[in-house]
Amino acid sequence: MDREAIRQATCILAGWRRTMILSHVRPDGDALGAMAALTRAIRAGGREAVPRVFDAVPHRYRFLVEGLGLESWPGGQAEPAGAFDGILIVDTCSWAQLEPAAELLRSSGLPRIVVDHHATRDDVSGGAPCHTLIDPTASSASLLVFEWLAEGCGKVDPATAEALLAGMASDTGWFRYPSVDARTFTAAARLLDAGARPDVLYARLYASFRTARLRLAALAMGTLELLAGERLAVTSLTQDMFRQAGAEPGDSEDLVNEPLSAEGVVASIMLVEQPDGRVRVNVRSKSPEVAGCDIDVSAVARGFGGGGHRRAAGATVPGPLDAARKSVVTAMLATLPEHE
Repeated sequence: MDREAIRQATCILAGWRRTMILSHVRPDGDALGAMAALTRAIRAGGREAVPRVFDAVPHRYRFLVEGLGLESWPGGQAEPAGAFDGILIVDTCSWAQLEPAAELLRSSGLPRIVVDHHATRDDVSGGAPCHTLIDPTASSASLLVFEWLAEGCGKVDPATAEALLAGMASDTGWFRYPSVDARTFTAAARLLDAGARPDVLYARLYASFRTARLRLAALAMGTLELLAGERLAVTSLTQDMFRQAGAEPGDSEDLVNEPLSAEGVVASIMLVEQPDGRVRVNVRSKSPEVAGCDIDVSAVARGFGGGGHRRAAGATVPGPLDAARKSVVTAMLATLPEHE
């Protein structure tokens, strides 16, 4: 990441007495790890940081934000004049993913810093001064935050190292996605030197699921359909399934990846019915070296107003579930060469 951009971001942030930190709806490990690290760094400098989320934190990531005073978004309440000096936005550049705060961001003149690694992006400045640390070649937002902190202050404490390694690991599928490169592993090694424990983090991230998630996974796999010569897997979850399993929205995270464990499956779609009737679509694909074809799921997601990465993307579309399934499957089939 550009050192001059980092220097400028550090100077801007140092001038803010009180900073609001935001990320996207449905916060994942990368978003929460980056938010936690920045919160700790700002407070260590003697200034105030107020991290806020729009949705409940998934069970598996709650350890990342324990003791940080994480706040829920206050809905339609207006902020008192002078309550904040600036806004930090991490792991997104999408108005759709910032929807609960969109009105504030568009109307507020507060300066902001955006840290993101997604190729899909909007101008979220809202006309206010906006400094960006954006690098779509980075494997995670947490990697960018690490590089910022390492360059800006030269030291990362153990708690911050744990948050950043958790963010990097969760957004790369424990360092197995195509986005992982030497830069990622170099940063991970430095975080281990700073006190992060990969064995402990793995247990917390991948071996501490609630039993409700197992029940939800079973229900999801019960809907499995294999199309296009069993190359495309489609699963779905209804609100009734969440109730049956006793599951929370965050329990469905990563379930879209399960069908990709089959050798012949090259792409996977999961459709999740939302409480308001809309449908959350998650799409994944294998690397062309394995799949034999290059499926850019971010292009499919963009067609439905979403976005993401070439191998992992998502969107939220109107319901009902059956109609959403038909349109998304049709779009995905069109990306498969010689589909049936």
